[in-house]
Amino acid sequence: MNYGRMLWYDTFFIHWHVPGAQLEPRIPPGLSLDLFDGDAYVSLAALRVMGPSPGLLLPLSSIFLRYYQLNIRTYVTTDAGKGIVLLDTLVDRILPALGARLFGMPYRFAADLDLRVRDNRVSLHAPGMDIAGEINNTAPFTPAEGSLESFLTDRFRVYTRMGGATCGLRIKHAPWQLRPVRLEGALPSSITGISGAAEPASAYIGGGLDVSMVELSLVK
Repeated sequence: MNYGRMLWYDTFFIHWHVPGAQLEPRIPPGLSLDLFDGDAYVSLAALRVMGPSPGLLLPLSSIFLRYYQLNIRTYVTTDAGKGIVLLDTLVDRILPALGARLFGMPYRFAADLDLRVRDNRVSLHAPGMDIAGEINNTAPFTPAEGSLESFLTDRFRVYTRMGGATCGLRIKHAPWQLRPVRLEGALPSSITGISGAAEPASAYIGGGLDVSMVELSLVK
């Protein structure tokens, strides 16, 4: 079943190593923290979004549902499949913030959220952060299966706590096309909301994706 579509543009990823013990209390019941070579990660993912909307009505979303979004997320697994948990999300439109909160998502309104990608540069402004970087002027690559880049970006389930139950939304889209980003200046670990975060492990920019929401299920 297709619950709707979204368009994602200019997804800006930054990834940090973090102490797993800091994350465990924030993982919904039924899920386990997912590790790569024994390490836990938190990521920032900032992007421009259109939708969600029923497929044929997606063009109308440009009027009401075009917005910037910033997620702080971590990585989990369960029998249903690997995915992410959103620890915090900012959006610069009221409507998507209110709609997502009805489904247990931790969305908050932030009017001054802004993401710019131009001339091989990326800049992100959000409350308490200003981040800039230079995009590597090379051909985009698709993360190889089993690589750290795949672990951090190839996530097709979003889990949340809703009405006393842990639920998972499965999505599908074409493979990521990524380019590395060289960040400028030091980033405080407070950006992640997790104490003990190290310096960023990597940063990438992804191209546009057409995303379908295809399954909603309960985690047992």
